[in-house]
Amino acid sequence: MFKKILVPLDGSIEAEAVIPYVRDLASRFNSEVDILGVGMDNKKRRVNQLLDDYVHHAVEHLQKHDITCRAVVLYSNLIEEVIDYTEVTAPKRDLTAKAYVFYGGPADNILKYTKQHHPGLVVMATHGRGGLTRWWLGSVSEKVVSESTVPVLLIHSKHSKEIDKDRKTTFKRILAPLDGSEIGEAALHNAEAVALKTGASMILLHVIPEPHDIEAKILGQEFNKFVKAMRDAGQEYLEKKSNRLKDKGIDVKAIIVAGDPAERIVDLAKDEKVDMIAMSTHGRSGMARWVLGSVADKILHESKLPMWLVRSREIVSKMHLNSEDKAD
Repeated sequence: MFKKILVPLDGSIEAEAVIPYVRDLASRFNSEVDILGVGMDNKKRRVNQLLDDYVHHAVEHLQKHDITCRAVVLYSNLIEEVIDYTEVTAPKRDLTAKAYVFYGGPADNILKYTKQHHPGLVVMATHGRGGLTRWWLGSVSEKVVSESTVPVLLIHSKHSKEIDKDRKTTFKRILAPLDGSEIGEAALHNAEAVALKTGASMILLHVIPEPHDIEAKILGQEFNKFVKAMRDAGQEYLEKKSNRLKDKGIDVKAIIVAGDPAERIVDLAKDEKVDMIAMSTHGRSGMARWVLGSVADKILHESKLPMWLVRSREIVSKMHLNSEDKAD
């Protein structure tokens, strides 16, 4: 499903927080891994030489864990100096990793690369302290999430002196918030695939948003009936989704609650001890449906859990059409 995984690194230890997750996912899905570094200015700068070495060390690390690695360093402004490191390829491995160095803005190059090479997943840290190329991964990751047409797995960076890159981090309990719309189900397929590969259990959560004062006044005495109808509809919806997953052998728990969607998702993630939240980045608005873009943004800033964010095919198609219109 994820034939290619793109991993942007900036040379900082914080960004390396993604590596244990990448190793686990790539080995389970037999994925090819592209490690993307973004240089500054010209090739001869010392910081870019350090980045070059850093990217190759990352690839060498993957080789140590029974991963076939092929490092390719590209300088987009110096095509004649493309270096092919095919000699580092090790036979009898089951995974391929490549390393690239581009020049230009980090977020723009990450997005450009996804359009050119079509990875199935981008895995990146949400914050960094600068690293070799002085990224601010918070703003970079936010731009990537806001414009990417491929799924993005965001890992909160760890402010430590060293990341244990030799361990694998496996998802064991996945929370999938659903708002009742098809658009809101965009991440469900990805979460299902991960659960099937890892044996993780899943929690399907539907939050009934509290009505605004004006809505409550309009409903009047019918308010309680309306809320019950919403809860019944939500319960039926979750049962339908749960049964489909259970038929595939996935351990599923369905929960329906009322309140502020972002707050309840964060609270329930803590209570249920989940280790990943998988959700759509956009949904429909209204009392019965959330605006998942803003909800996901709030959760990203309030929770330290990994977040797997996916756009629906419908929204991706619209983004492609808008991009083509701008190009014309």
